[in-house]
Amino acid sequence: MVDKDAVSWNTMISAYSQKGLYSEALTVLLLMLKNAADWKLLVNKFTFASIFKACAGLGWIRIGKAVHSCVIQLSVDSDCFVSGSMIDMYSKCGSIDEARRVFDRMENRDLVAWNGMITGYSLNYFGEEAIKLFYQLQLEGFVPNGTTYSSILKASTCMLDCSAGRYFHAKVLKFGFLWDVFVGTALVDMYSKYFDMVGAEGAFQDITERNLVSFNALITGYSLTGKYEEALGIYVNLLAQNLRPDCFTFTGLFSAVSQSSNFQEGTQVHAHCLKFGLDADITVGNSIVTFYSKCGFMDSALKSFEPVTRPNTVSWAGIVSGLAQNGDSEKAIEYFCKMHKLSVRPDEFSFSSALKAVANSASAKHGRHMHAFAMKIGLESNILVGSALVDVYSKCGMVEDSFRFFNEMPEKNVVSWNSIIMGFAHHGLTSKSLFLFQEMIKSGFIPTSITFSAVLFACGHAGLVEEGINFYETMVSYYGISPSVEHCTCLVDLLGRAGYLHEAENFLRSSPFSSDSGLWRSLLAACGVQKNIEVGVRAAKECLRLEPQDSTSYVILCNIYASKQLWDEVTRIRDLMSKMGVEESGCSWIEAGDETPRFVVRVDAKEVNTTSL
Repeated sequence: MVDKDAVSWNTMISAYSQKGLYSEALTVLLLMLKNAADWKLLVNKFTFASIFKACAGLGWIRIGKAVHSCVIQLSVDSDCFVSGSMIDMYSKCGSIDEARRVFDRMENRDLVAWNGMITGYSLNYFGEEAIKLFYQLQLEGFVPNGTTYSSILKASTCMLDCSAGRYFHAKVLKFGFLWDVFVGTALVDMYSKYFDMVGAEGAFQDITERNLVSFNALITGYSLTGKYEEALGIYVNLLAQNLRPDCFTFTGLFSAVSQSSNFQEGTQVHAHCLKFGLDADITVGNSIVTFYSKCGFMDSALKSFEPVTRPNTVSWAGIVSGLAQNGDSEKAIEYFCKMHKLSVRPDEFSFSSALKAVANSASAKHGRHMHAFAMKIGLESNILVGSALVDVYSKCGMVEDSFRFFNEMPEKNVVSWNSIIMGFAHHGLTSKSLFLFQEMIKSGFIPTSITFSAVLFACGHAGLVEEGINFYETMVSYYGISPSVEHCTCLVDLLGRAGYLHEAENFLRSSPFSSDSGLWRSLLAACGVQKNIEVGVRAAKECLRLEPQDSTSYVILCNIYASKQLWDEVTRIRDLMSKMGVEESGCSWIEAGDETPRFVVRVDAKEVNTTSL
């Protein structure tokens, strides 16, 4: 086009903005300003509305404010259409106070402006303010429509319970808005976020014409409550309605199967995802990586990570975290370095995942390098990164450095307290560990399951039987924390090492984890310390029944027999190991320059001289 008028320029800007190509919309605006003799003759309220939408999509509040000043200069700020766009822009950029100022300056507000402000409050989790505005809207004579109810139902999810949401559900029923698919979907979403799937299912059934968004809302609800079978059932129903799933559908499905760690179901979902060509979507790709990581299949997770064309910080955090959780610390650090080489700035999640890998490898050198890097990019003061650094220094044997950094943290949470308490406990500094536990309570923090694991561990190493039992009873009766297998293991270890083997065995048999091999192994180890054959044999039988290929149980039992000079029994156990094909193995590593070589020792049962015991 040789001559472009206001209509052609604005049509192009609007088209880009509506299609989500926000950078292109702003580029066309700059071209218009550059080529026009008088740009003021080309811009109108539609120009400003499109540009505000683009700024909202990109989160570019500075450009939005600059355009706002132009709006004021041209006296277009009184227009409802333009003001509504500004409210939307400021809300989506997180500047809700600016949005409210624009709203309050409007002389003639329409229902669209009211809905925009209510939506802005709900987007920024100001539920009470949104509800107040809903009542004010009606006092000024406006009648809420479907958009109003959709927005206020979203805002009600910010409240402590679903009573507000139920109230608005009643109003939706009263004024006959259940036919509106957006209102129905908002109801499904509201009940799902309060884990009330009966209410969510009822709201879903009331929607007369369901769309993909309403199906996705129910799938997401089931994933939040860990009901993966129901989520898959809704997905099958969705396909039966000839609806094509999108990235949100598969994100919800993978979230559901990840919680159950159901590998077979997850691979079928992955196959469907490939069929619809959505595996390269960054959100879906992240979900697939998380699913395989939680199931322990890191090779599949790495293969799923490759198709993601432009991985973001969430993608990198997912793969680094998965590798760290599955014990591959070296590869986790390697992928974190790849992320850095690609100039992707790590966030607190990817950084803390990398720190977990460093802690597991117990590499002091890497720990100090990561600490320096955290300081460089300004993440040292982040509470998540700080807690991970406390854990790194503790596991690297530098408990004093860990405590020094803990004291310097500007803000602490229960995770950071748990890290330092556990650090002192693992280094045998029981008195300091228990002192910090008391300090944590005085600081107003409520101890968690992990806190009590650390405290019981500390008591076990110091032989504080009475104190350990008191802590265990306090955890259950006062704090209402259900005992986990870790708590029971600590208590069995505490009683056993103090010589109360029969009490430890009775507690184990009455615990909800009596079939856990780790618990029996803990009792067997205590029998090894006390050289008790009677309880040791019973514990060993349970261990070998549950895990017949575990070499530790055989070795401990052999050592118990050897301590009593029962060499025939030692030979019998060694022969049994040979018959079962069980090998003893040990692993150690040492930092040498830039490398960390590993040394693995395996001892064949046939080659062991039993007299060496």
